[in-house]
Amino acid sequence: HFALLPAFTACRAAPHDSEGSTMPANSPTLCLPSDEGQNAITVRFPAGTSLTEANAELLQRELFTIIGDRTNLHLTIDLSGITILTSVILGKFIAANKQVRSEGGNMTLLNPTPTVRMVFAVSRLDTVLDVKP
Repeated sequence: HFALLPAFTACRAAPHDSEGSTMPANSPTLCLPSDEGQNAITVRFPAGTSLTEANAELLQRELFTIIGDRTNLHLTIDLSGITILTSVILGKFIAANKQVRSEGGNMTLLNPTPTVRMVFAVSRLDTVLDVKP
């Protein structure tokens, strides 16, 4: 079972908690590639990441920080490392998608695992959000 810690960290910096202490290597991470462009950003999660109520608000804050006030942003969220995704997280993705679209951009959810793909299909959000294999 994957233990959730209440923090995401940027891959470009060493992981630290809110008190500045180095976090364990297996802590959930929100990874941004160093080659991100002005209008194209890909977010990746390490294998075994669970997105649940425990980290939903933090995920939303991180996504909205990434989105910022960018216009025409193409945000890609690579879901290949996600093992669990709850309905609360679906709501966070909907909110992020709405924000990106309101500024003329688009958001793509990429590489969902079969379990995660099923969550989108059962909720029918794969007809609302851009979910690609």
